Order: sequence, then structure tokens, then C-alpha cells
Amino acid sequence: MRKALCVLFAAALALMSLLGTAAAATPVEINLSGPAEVGAPAQPDVSAQALSCGSGNMCAWPVSDGSSSRCSWGGADPDWRGGDVRCSWSGTRAVRAVENAGVSTSYTRVCLYLGANYTGGTAYWVARGAEAPNFPNVQIRSHKWVTGNTCW
Repeated sequence: MRKALCVLFAAALALMSLLGTAAAATPVEINLSGPAEVGAPAQPDVSAQALSCGSGNMCAWPVSDGSSSRCSWGGADPDWRGGDVRCSWSGTRAVRAVENAGVSTSYTRVCLYLGANYTGGTAYWVARGAEAPNFPNVQIRSHKWVTGNTCW
């Protein structure tokens, strides 16, 4: 078990070093539509509540349990800090949970970007109807719903 954890830790470090250089190279997409992609906490939280996002919206929280400070959008937003819907905490806090409560079958996923105007070198995506309660600790600046299998 210890050897397996060491190998997993080394692989995670290698992946993190690749993500650090991805901004200068090819954009990277990270799928957050399933439970295995984000990982589970070391100690399960049996009191954790389900995320709550209105039907048709995409919601983001700075806390993994969705208990406070929800930002919610019914459409794409090229700049969370200066767009039509402003997410007050997005400039200083990282996203810790996301729910894609989109209902349109025209869109397969919502893509979340590190930079404004759908840029930033890395795009995280969450499938329609999925939650990512352990979203990576990164600041997101823009998002859009997309059709197909890519964010770029």
C-alpha cells in the first residue's frame, strides 16, 4: 500500500509539473464530470451536503461543500470579474465546487477557463448534469457551454 501511494504521489507531482508548463504550450483539458477525476478527501465527510444549483444554470462555490457564496450563471460569461454576472470572490478565491445543472441537450459540457475570454492554457470541464464537489483549487475567470468533446 505504501509503495502504491508513493507511485501515485510521484505521478501526481509529474502531472502538476506538466500543468505548470501547459500555459506556454498546448492547451490542456481536465475532465471533472465523474467522481474519480477530482479525487476523494482522505477522511470521508458523512455530513457533506449535495450542491444546490438552479435548473439550467452553472454554479461555482469557493467551498467544496457548496455551503456559501454561490455564483450562478444561466449562460456563458467571458469574464467573471467584469461580465454581466460578477462573481465577487473570483478575483481572490479559488473555485472549490462546480455544478453543471444545464438542461439543454444541445450542450454536452461546460468548460471553465483560467483566463478571461475563454483563455488561460487549461480548461476544466464538467458534463451536463454533473457535480464536481472537490474541484481543483484554482481561480476560474470565464466559462461557456460547448457541444462536442473539446473546450478549444
